[in-house]
Amino acid sequence: MSTPNQVWNNYLKSLGEDPVKTEKAFPIVDHFCDEKEQTDNLYNLVIQGIKRATTASVKICEYYNEDFSKPGDYWILTNFDETECCVLQTVKSTIKKFNQITEEDAYIEGEGDKTLKYWREVHKSFFEEEYKSLGWKFSEDIEVVFEEFKVVYVDTVA
Repeated sequence: MSTPNQVWNNYLKSLGEDPVKTEKAFPIVDHFCDEKEQTDNLYNLVIQGIKRATTASVKICEYYNEDFSKPGDYWILTNFDETECCVLQTVKSTIKKFNQITEEDAYIEGEGDKTLKYWREVHKSFFEEEYKSLGWKFSEDIEVVFEEFKVVYVDTVA
């Protein structure tokens, strides 16, 4: 069992890079959602190669000063308890309207039955709640960042 830092170092070593001399910055460490069951389920979908994308609100990211991932960026995804983690690399980031997410996008995001109908229901509910908590009104023409990623390294953490 390793810490996220050790997992990152192990990933760099797997590339033949010296973790001390690398020019790659240590990535953010994060997990999906705030509820254990859902977080762990989404983590497992990523590990299984089913979930290969995620969606965020542009306005919320800007509000919290969060940068959008660019192709080539890394991040470390953990399960809820941070006892498992993997290194992800962004493949593609696209800004589009919520109502422009396609059936293919929903399938790549890999949640539920992978349909656009399911994607819209779940994400509309999520964004409505987030917007309401900030005193904003959600509409289906908000801008979202659709980020596609790949798993590049898997390990466990203490």
